[in-house]
Amino acid sequence: MRHRGKIFRAILIPCLFLVAVLAGAETVSPGLEHRLMLKGEASSSIGYRVFVGVYERQSETAATLDRLKQCGIVGVPQSEGHEYWVVTPSARDRKQAEATGRRLVECGFPDSLEIQEVQADAAAAGGPWRIDVLVVDPKKIDVRVAHSMDAAIGLETTLELAVRKGALAAINGGYYRMKGLLAGDSQGALQIDGALLSEPDRGRGAVGFYEEDGTTQAIFGRLSFEGKVVFENGTRVVIDGINRPRKASEIVLFTPEFHRTTLTSSGGAEVVIHDRRITDIHQGEGSTEIPCGGVVLSIGGERFQELAPRLRVGAEVLIDVNSIPLLPDPEGLWDQSQFILGGGPLMLWNGERLEEPQKESMSTVFFKARHPRTAVGVRADGTLIFVTVDGRRPGVSVGMSIPELTDLMMELGCVSAVNLDGGGSTTMVIEGEIVNAPTDSGGARHNGDAILLFSKGGTP
Repeated sequence: MRHRGKIFRAILIPCLFLVAVLAGAETVSPGLEHRLMLKGEASSSIGYRVFVGVYERQSETAATLDRLKQCGIVGVPQSEGHEYWVVTPSARDRKQAEATGRRLVECGFPDSLEIQEVQADAAAAGGPWRIDVLVVDPKKIDVRVAHSMDAAIGLETTLELAVRKGALAAINGGYYRMKGLLAGDSQGALQIDGALLSEPDRGRGAVGFYEEDGTTQAIFGRLSFEGKVVFENGTRVVIDGINRPRKASEIVLFTPEFHRTTLTSSGGAEVVIHDRRITDIHQGEGSTEIPCGGVVLSIGGERFQELAPRLRVGAEVLIDVNSIPLLPDPEGLWDQSQFILGGGPLMLWNGERLEEPQKESMSTVFFKARHPRTAVGVRADGTLIFVTVDGRRPGVSVGMSIPELTDLMMELGCVSAVNLDGGGSTTMVIEGEIVNAPTDSGGARHNGDAILLFSKGGTP
């Protein structure tokens, strides 16, 4: 009987959650439903917590969390912009917070730690949360990934990109370079219409989309990158990346989707390749023009001397770049994917809950802190789920940690799910309007890429 009771509760609780918090649902188009969900509530009582410290780096914040754990004290990370701080969970009684403070001093923390009196504590367990969900019938809706400005760099708001492409709905996509000459450059896997425009980053989580018998299919996992140049004599040389800044010891491939030129500095050398043959070699020059239908290999100065004997105009070369699955893919579904978008961390995979930020080089601070979040998942029957969670709005929606977001995706019935870019990037667009509440003071953030939804047969 005890085993049966445990199974019953595991099934019942998510169902109650969905019924209790469904604030509204509307059909956007056949096969596309929008649901507004409200969960939790702000505490109306006063709480007391210890303010442990404020830090500029996630590594310092993580070290403080580890130090607290060694003392047997729970630490809660928070962040706003590029500043991080650590507090203890709120206690209802000031004396409890003061006792925690004394324990911290005994563990070597300064005796000047502040006891904060807070109401509607954003670090409290009960929320609240405002959640937008798109439920997608894969037989009726097409899913595509698009990059801003239709290139591998450049920025647009998710709204601008969705309207320009005529999408029914959209969410923001993966991580990207926010500033500088290469703003918009993806910081992870990006494949559009079968062309790999950015390599996977540090084995992080990703989602791929492909068509099978008129149905949109999704695959989730972690990806690594394999790139090589094969010379006439069979010699193979590793390519380190695609369409991104090149370090002195690297070889980076630039494709026509990147820009008119490579936008590189004058160090190293650049090899122009067209129809599998070297057509030009520029040594000590940068910003080489990328030929239509061709590519440019940008070679760091440290590598050029090594490769120089093999480089000559007219030589035949083969360029081979691939995303390599790090989790089992026996049917080769990643190879079938026309669109691939990197994010991370991977939260659910084939029904298994994952809490492994270290495997994707993600800090415990990012994992545990509450932020606005964007995620995509799939149910066992193939239904696709796209989610945004508002955050940084005390009393309205406080954002979610990755474990909280994982809970949500499970409650929505997902068996696989991945976190995408969040924070100020989190945006959901439906029929030309932003339906969530982006947090940047200047309005909707200009992002690198987005996932766009179209009625089947109506995709541009």
